[in-house]
Amino acid sequence: MTNNKEFLCDKSGKAITCFHGTYYDFDYFFPLTHFGNELSAKTVLHEGKWKRDKNIDINKPKIIPVHFKNGNYLEIPDLNNHYIEDWRAIILVFLLDKTIIEDIDNLQKWDDIKKKCELSTLKKLPYQYDFISQSVDDDKIKQEISYESLYDKANAENLFFQRMIRFFESVGINGFFYKNFTECGGDNSYIIFRQNSVIRTDKKLAQLQVYADIKKLQLIEQEFNKNYIPRYMTISEKEKWIKQLYDFYDFRIYEINRQKEKVNQYKKQK
Repeated sequence: MTNNKEFLCDKSGKAITCFHGTYYDFDYFFPLTHFGNELSAKTVLHEGKWKRDKNIDINKPKIIPVHFKNGNYLEIPDLNNHYIEDWRAIILVFLLDKTIIEDIDNLQKWDDIKKKCELSTLKKLPYQYDFISQSVDDDKIKQEISYESLYDKANAENLFFQRMIRFFESVGINGFFYKNFTECGGDNSYIIFRQNSVIRTDKKLAQLQVYADIKKLQLIEQEFNKNYIPRYMTISEKEKWIKQLYDFYDFRIYEINRQKEKVNQYKKQK
């Protein structure tokens, strides 16, 4: 029987079960791994990207069921791509005006969303945005990555994600969810921050031993903040940010319409 205090639950109080489709063998998931309903996992398994990897056997698919540890999951738009630029756009929305995320999710008029964006760019940027996005040399990347065992590879992308995850955790957020119209009909998919955020239900595993030197990580951020000069978004940053938000908005409309078309085709075939 599920302990409702331990796991993330639906409105009826039942633990949410989601799935991850893969061809790889592993025990623990990387940060920012996606989970969706079973249809979503099956759809992922049919993506052409798998055929490009000679290290996998595409005749042996795996669908891994999980429960999520209880926590606060923030709703974001379906990003389509998940590059650093896309996550920067989400961070900026969260820092400047969280309601823009809700407006994109609910498909409010784009002109109204754009006005909100324009107004929010009149605010000075909180230091967290530039700290998460900061470019540092390879030695500092290796040093900071070594202070927290989120990622095993020391590169600029992983440092960005490590800092982003710590920021959202600092404001009480434990992961993301979004309405997935790409692989299923708008059901929620989830994105975890940490390996121990999920409990696999297909096998029993001990919690992954993690390491974090919190004091050293805090000192790095405090030192950055101490020397930070508050600034406004540049014109090019503003234009790029608004364009990316429009891309999220446009992608959502496209995927919803694509799902409707699939349903209509199915009805015609019956």
